Amino acid sequence: MSILYLKSNQLRLAFIILSSVFLFAFYGQKSKTDLLCQKWRQIGIKSFGKDYHEIDKSMSEVIWFKKDGTYENELYGNLKFKGEWLFSDDSSKLALGISEMNGTPISENQPFNYRYANDSILILTNDTFIDARLAYFGNQEIYGHDDVYYIREN
Repeated sequence: MSILYLKSNQLRLAFIILSSVFLFAFYGQKSKTDLLCQKWRQIGIKSFGKDYHEIDKSMSEVIWFKKDGTYENELYGNLKFKGEWLFSDDSSKLALGISEMNGTPISENQPFNYRYANDSILILTNDTFIDARLAYFGNQEIYGHDDVYYIREN
């Protein structure tokens, strides 16, 4: 009786420990939306077929994703865009639709949806976002992507 009682308590204790480990491991994880929805500053770019190079802060892009599905984007300190963003079904790609440029509305004839998700999310963490922007390089007649490197801006 005492041996069975000991084994039962050991199994119960092992189950509690394993359950606790799994709960703590998954409790601290953020969703992709939570990771993306913050302000990002571009720090570099690796253009298709070229080496990585850093971007001067005065020329860098700043993009702020919001949880309501909108974003604001600033280029070169003077071009300002607003629009909508969304993930593809598997959250591996990102679509950006522009609705306003420097305060002037831009009308679109087509509805905005995930079919326009061309940017692949290479890395997305609390502090780092690498966006692979698909493009057609006509002079080479091939598709490729430019990798844009961002860090979180406080």
